[in-house]
Amino acid sequence: MTKLSICIPVETAAQDVLALVAMLLEKQSNDFEIVIAKPADVALPKGVIELAAGGANISITDAAAGAARQHLWRQAAQAAKGDWVTLINPSDVLESDLATMVAFLETTSPNVDALAWNAFQIDRHAEPGKASSIAIPANYHIETFDKTAMLKAFFYWENSLNVPKMPFGLYHAAIRRSLLDVLLQLPEPQDWSTPSPQYEWAAKVLLFANELAFCARPMSAIDIVPFAAQPPLHPWNFPFHSGIGLASAVAEVQFHVLRELDTPWSGGSEAFVRALMIDCMMETDREAFKTKGNAYFAALQAFEGGHLAPVFRPEYHEIRQRDERRGLHDGVLLIDRFIAGARDAREFYRTVRLMLAPIGLICGGALYTKDNRAA
Repeated sequence: MTKLSICIPVETAAQDVLALVAMLLEKQSNDFEIVIAKPADVALPKGVIELAAGGANISITDAAAGAARQHLWRQAAQAAKGDWVTLINPSDVLESDLATMVAFLETTSPNVDALAWNAFQIDRHAEPGKASSIAIPANYHIETFDKTAMLKAFFYWENSLNVPKMPFGLYHAAIRRSLLDVLLQLPEPQDWSTPSPQYEWAAKVLLFANELAFCARPMSAIDIVPFAAQPPLHPWNFPFHSGIGLASAVAEVQFHVLRELDTPWSGGSEAFVRALMIDCMMETDREAFKTKGNAYFAALQAFEGGHLAPVFRPEYHEIRQRDERRGLHDGVLLIDRFIAGARDAREFYRTVRLMLAPIGLICGGALYTKDNRAA
């Protein structure tokens, strides 16, 4: 059976998917498959079709025309055949040796069914001289994470910024087949929708996973796409939703996932309000800051008698400090965002990968093979 399925949802006829597929296929291996899910009315680049027809380990699955992102992700997961499954967008990039790591985990940590890692966040529209440094962790070990701590971080917003600090899920993370099967047996959402399905998968993975493992070594790079507020398709008596901002979009997902499990949402706390304030303060335009702030304040007033509204006091900062440091600082190596002229996530990762510890070194200190022997 294929060790790893790399799912790529393609929402539009973007050419990025061809470059991503070609980069993944640079490693000649039968350990992973590429699963492309797209709406039936979206055409793939000719090169992808030719690679699939030429024998590359690529499968293509069609969802209904105009399928929402939430449904497209589920379609991709349902079509995956691997022992482990991960998902990235066409403009992102993933370490193809991830298949080696999950095989290693199966032997060394048989109870682990969810794996996460550091992922670089790359804005392709950033301007040279106006972007902060990018941090490369100096460590590269794999360790287990306490599930209780992650539940608090996600559902109670402990120590969060504008989104919870919880890396586990399907997006730029991997889950074992046994866990995927459990999640796919849960009812498919019928009465709610989200433009941020990564948080739906994160919530469900965290709730149903047995054991969590985290690799400090970056294994992927995300092409940052600014969050676009979208009013919910199905209104509920819950004031926080994706029509306001990213923080409330996460709260909306939490509310619906827990509602489907007959569990009340309990994220309303000062930590959550702090996340809403940070979400406002990340706005660079004063009018956008005011609009979002007023919407969040109104939502807090409508929530549980408005007891949290007085805590909400965001401040607009017109001048923002950039981290321009370079070199080793506090256990990370800070480097130029545009190292070697890197423009996007793929170019950045291709260069920085040369600085990262080889996967074989992490997985037992040698090249890991299927029979657990050093090659």
